[in-house]
Amino acid sequence: MAYGQKRRAWEGEVAVLTWKMGKDWGPLASLVFLVVMSVVGLVLIPVLVLQPNLIHVQVSIRHGLAGALYLVICVFGVLAVFYPSKCKRLFGKSQNPLTQASKASVQIRGHHPDCQNYGANRIKVGGKIFCAACSGLLIGAVAVFIGAVLYFFVGLEIVWSNIWLLVLGEICILLGLAQIKFAGYVKMFINVIFVVGSFVTLVETDLLGGSILVDLYVLGLIVFMLWLRILFSEWNNRRICQTCQLCFH
Repeated sequence: MAYGQKRRAWEGEVAVLTWKMGKDWGPLASLVFLVVMSVVGLVLIPVLVLQPNLIHVQVSIRHGLAGALYLVICVFGVLAVFYPSKCKRLFGKSQNPLTQASKASVQIRGHHPDCQNYGANRIKVGGKIFCAACSGLLIGAVAVFIGAVLYFFVGLEIVWSNIWLLVLGEICILLGLAQIKFAGYVKMFINVIFVVGSFVTLVETDLLGGSILVDLYVLGLIVFMLWLRILFSEWNNRRICQTCQLCFH
């Protein structure tokens, strides 16, 4: 009788959590819609910088303001890697909500449950387990932080500046959204590309457009793409747990 009551309680929790997951993020169609909107937003960047009648709102701090805001984004990204629980409270979600009600014996390794279904999300370095995606974001954030300081504040001149480099940066950002389809070190590399792509996009926009308004638009779009990437990771992790549910048995 006791076992049966415990069993029904776990089943009830699974049902409630499943309902909450669907309510929180909505169907896959919502993510597809957001992806379409992000693609439209990225397509608008080359259109804006190639617009001959582009309004060049020149302010004395244009260069420094764009660089400072981008550095803030990088710093928040690094903090999220080292303090995922803080990031969880900021967004009001965890990467693996099902584990909050799972057995106490479930261990978290590399920001994910120690479950074979999450093996693709982890890498092993020197005998230690790390989150592949976070490792890639960290490497990318450190690299572009240095690049942003050199370009926006030290005065490093960028030799190559053309619309095709801008498009390449945008492609790298979109590729980062597909990181859930990759595993291990490939996933890590894709996340590095995602961050580097955002830097290339911003720098090329700044060089080609020369407008604070367009720079701010790109910075806002970068934040949006980061948020969309988080949504995809959340959706994928929920799908894994919904399919498995071993933590509840």
